[in-house]
Amino acid sequence: MSMVLPAQAEWALAPSASQVGVTITERTASDTVAHRHRLRGLDGQIADDGTLRLPLRLSQLEVLDRFDELPAWLAGLADKPLLTLSANVDTSRLDALTPGSELVENVVFQAQGQQAPVRLRFSRLDEESIRVTQAEPLSLDAREVRSDPVGRSVLALLGYDDIRNAIPVSLDARLVRVAESTAPP
Repeated sequence: MSMVLPAQAEWALAPSASQVGVTITERTASDTVAHRHRLRGLDGQIADDGTLRLPLRLSQLEVLDRFDELPAWLAGLADKPLLTLSANVDTSRLDALTPGSELVENVVFQAQGQQAPVRLRFSRLDEESIRVTQAEPLSLDAREVRSDPVGRSVLALLGYDDIRNAIPVSLDARLVRVAESTAPP
């Protein structure tokens, strides 16, 4: 006889509704030009212990849509995570949100030995989904991006040479509840 235990709720990002936007302001000989880019299809999830893992891949960068076919050396890298962000999220606080309510929380993201606190706004849309946005302006320091090998490579791929120091970032993501039922062995 097999018994099904109650489903345990887990939260995951809905890739079709989850993206990060960045604005890179390029300095040219005569002017500055702002370029908007998106990392779309974010597909992280929050494990039972509250650990959010968010792999970022080159293939999520919308600028790659310009290429009919990627060069072989780039195609091999496109779907491999360039960077995985991780953070701890208190899922009990997310579960306690009622539709129409919000929670602003400091979340510390970690990647490659670096840490960055980010104030996030969690807005409960309905019983099964939560919208996640940043609660205050967020920007990356271009000097730090350039000092990182992955950041430097992405900027070179995008064709940027001289950019402003602040790179504004926007987050618009949707967490959805994923129920898993487990049967004992």
